[in-house]
Amino acid sequence: MGMLDWFKSIVGGDKSPATPEAAGADDKGAELAGLNFKTAVDAHMKWKVRLESYISGTSTEQLKVEVVCRDDQCPLGKWIYDMGGEKFGYSETFFDMKAHHALFHRSAGDVLAAAQSGDADGARKLLHSGDYVKASERVKMLLARMFVIASEGKEAIDSHIKWKGRLQTYIKGDSKEDLKVEVVSRDDQCTLGHWLNGIGGERFGQMPAFSVVRSRHAQFHRCAGEVLSIAQQGEKAKALHMLEEGAYPDASAQVAAAIVTLFEKQRVAA
Repeated sequence: MGMLDWFKSIVGGDKSPATPEAAGADDKGAELAGLNFKTAVDAHMKWKVRLESYISGTSTEQLKVEVVCRDDQCPLGKWIYDMGGEKFGYSETFFDMKAHHALFHRSAGDVLAAAQSGDADGARKLLHSGDYVKASERVKMLLARMFVIASEGKEAIDSHIKWKGRLQTYIKGDSKEDLKVEVVSRDDQCTLGHWLNGIGGERFGQMPAFSVVRSRHAQFHRCAGEVLSIAQQGEKAKALHMLEEGAYPDASAQVAAAIVTLFEKQRVAA
């Protein structure tokens, strides 16, 4: 099982999916925006074991309620309030994960407080039911969902933004590609186009946001065809300028924005 498939299985409700390591997947494949999502999920789930050990008296940790109850002291919390917020602050999934992560730590603090007051049975009850369990599972699922959304969206956007480099190289005469206007102008010949007309259409085709992506993608390829046509007429300087200003960069940016919106709309509908 690859890393993306592992996260998808969590989103799908699998409580104990086969580990990616069993299939030889590298943990580095889980790194996005300054966070290793696999490590973050693992560390989050280990809280239960840490608290159980503390309650039973076998832990060597000096846990403090005033620290455990805060959501900005663990590695995930520090990321949430730093690069995570910068990269995913627009995302409803991130907002939900942040809120449930805060609830989780408040619940963990309650467990620890009960244990330190000598109420081991009460602490175990809190640990195995109620807000702690719900918040813990929700954080795990939302982290997985964020990874899936970011990975799929990044792959689609990356295939799209490579067009600028391809066209620049072609215009400058450094490309080995034999680009044709009648092909570049079409929106069903590139990697993103194949996705839109294949798996993407099957998965998102009924959503209005998907129609927006298709429309903007078609407009982008019309603009790309115009740039290529100008270049093939010998007006290389004008073609390079068109890549930087005007209809082409506007259309390109709109495609990227529409893809981000599509994956967020899908999250809300899920």
